Amino acid sequence: MLWKRLIPAATLGRRGERRAAWFYRLRGYAVVARNVRFRSGEIDIIVRRGRTLAFVEVKTRQSLAAGAGYDAVDPHKQRQLITLATLWLARHPHPGEIRYDVLSLFWNGRRFAVTHFADAFRAEESERPRFRGL
Repeated sequence: MLWKRLIPAATLGRRGERRAAWFYRLRGYAVVARNVRFRSGEIDIIVRRGRTLAFVEVKTRQSLAAGAGYDAVDPHKQRQLITLATLWLARHPHPGEIRYDVLSLFWNGRRFAVTHFADAFRAEESERPRFRGL
């Protein structure tokens, strides 16, 4: 039987977000902000490439007992990210395209397995997540 040593949740989250930022930088994105906090929640990462600004929800798991990370990005979480992005954009106007990404990471004990959903949902269709079932 294989035994995997679990990482504390806060440490796992920090490592996952650091890995997510690296994932985007490798693809030519600039990290605009990380862990942007508002009273109603937090935006994990904001990245930009060209005229595209992406608000990223990062979900990191080390067990699939509760489902994959992207399963936690339900319609409520989507609406929350859209609201937080709207608050951020009120302070930092952006004339280009706005996108909402979900980056799901799974720690297998040796490395992160990354599942990326670019443009995972839109503000006008937040009730119907397009990335379900993948």
